[in-house]
Amino acid sequence: MKIQKALKVSLIILAGLIIGLSIQALKTLSEPIPENERSNAVFAPGFNPGFSLINHEGEQVTEQDYNDKYQLVYFGFTFCPEICPTELQKMVRALNEIPEHQDDIYPMFISVDPVRDTPEVMKQYLSNFSDDFVGLTGTEAQVDDAMAAFKVYAAKADDPAYAEYMMDHSSYIYFLNQKGDLLGLYGKNSTHEDIAKDLKIQFGK
Repeated sequence: MKIQKALKVSLIILAGLIIGLSIQALKTLSEPIPENERSNAVFAPGFNPGFSLINHEGEQVTEQDYNDKYQLVYFGFTFCPEICPTELQKMVRALNEIPEHQDDIYPMFISVDPVRDTPEVMKQYLSNFSDDFVGLTGTEAQVDDAMAAFKVYAAKADDPAYAEYMMDHSSYIYFLNQKGDLLGLYGKNSTHEDIAKDLKIQFGK
């Protein structure tokens, strides 16, 4: 029952996120954008989520430390058995489709489980995917603030199938530009090809 209740709350919050961002986008993009001009399009201008966290090297950082490049951002946790690894691998595969521009994008993984996800744990975990990943964690208060900025939902959930507690959380990959504008939002049903297509358009490919 606790998991079902948490999932219902998650769906409500996610619906609010999508509706809110869609309304914001529609206010700015009232007409269809020609294919050759889509590199200038934004899904939600002025999204600009701020944060103050600790990276996987143990350094205190903010969003301003990463505004020199585009960012692909995903919130999850290292104890996640399936969804998080799948989404992180999806990011890696998308970036592999634009090898000439990989250095122009920060792939970022922000923990929703800071109690277990220390900088050391994050560093070791992300080494299984790519050395380019930026892992971010922090105090519970810092992570809560970051989740609020990105409109992310997360809560502990007991699952009898696992000895450890799980985290019920929203699962979206955010594509941001240097100004914090939201260029794309990709759910679990999105493919790495969907992400790669938008990356290529952004870089004029």
